[in-house]
Amino acid sequence: MSMKRVFVIAISIATLAVLNAQGQTWGCGERDFKCQLDSRMKALQADPKNPENYYNLGIVFQRSRAHAQAVESFSMYIMIPGLKPEFVADGYYNRGISQRAQKKPDLAYADYTKAIELNPKKPEYLVNRANASADMKKIDSAMTDYGQAIKIDPTYGQAYAQRGILYSSQGRVDDALRDFAKSIEVSPTYAEPYYNRGTIYSGKKEFAKAIPDYEKYVSLISDPVYLADGYMNLGIAQFYTGNPQKAVDAFTKVIEVQPKWANGYKARAMVYREMKKTDLADADERRAADLK
Repeated sequence: MSMKRVFVIAISIATLAVLNAQGQTWGCGERDFKCQLDSRMKALQADPKNPENYYNLGIVFQRSRAHAQAVESFSMYIMIPGLKPEFVADGYYNRGISQRAQKKPDLAYADYTKAIELNPKKPEYLVNRANASADMKKIDSAMTDYGQAIKIDPTYGQAYAQRGILYSSQGRVDDALRDFAKSIEVSPTYAEPYYNRGTIYSGKKEFAKAIPDYEKYVSLISDPVYLADGYMNLGIAQFYTGNPQKAVDAFTKVIEVQPKWANGYKARAMVYREMKKTDLADADERRAADLK
């Protein structure tokens, strides 16, 4: 069977939380969450009255996707008396991120609302509340918050990018493309709109347009899960534009960043089979079967 009949386009629209995690890693590697957690737990034990220790512990839990624990840490943080309103707002905001990550958009919405009440000029608070509204299918409310965020800061690219995702989900493709382009214009190093614009082009089978967007996307991110997804979509686009070797190269990248993901081997095997490289195809199919 021809690969062109069986290749599933693995596109999706990403909806990433707008994290407020601080850049410090406290002497640990960027993704060495155990080291970061140990460091922050020791700091908390040494000074349990310091609110910053609860906040930083929440950030580490959030980074490591331990969102239930992050909620507990941020809850402790916002209850500490004497914090400035903008600090309390940031605590609610981060707790809202972890609430939404646990698929609790109603609780996330309530936390974002508290953050906005305490600090109404932060566009990221409005964007995240809009995302929670979108989760609950409250489209008009979401659009209002995206628009307000843009009024506060017309250069805040995430507002256009997230609104573009909502437009896309509503079938308003032209509006989505316009917002993704605007997001890229004002925030050229923000990865998400490149990916989402690429998925729209792929969905329209305009793969030549999708390729540079996917290439830019993977150049801007480091998370292995998102990298694998980006390279998967890039490989599919390369295949459908008649570049099987470039498709193989992209699928090899998928395997490098996610070596236990069977789909990377399966995709590369299909390209190898199209290229009549039977031994390589067989090897990848065996590896995919073992992983499955």
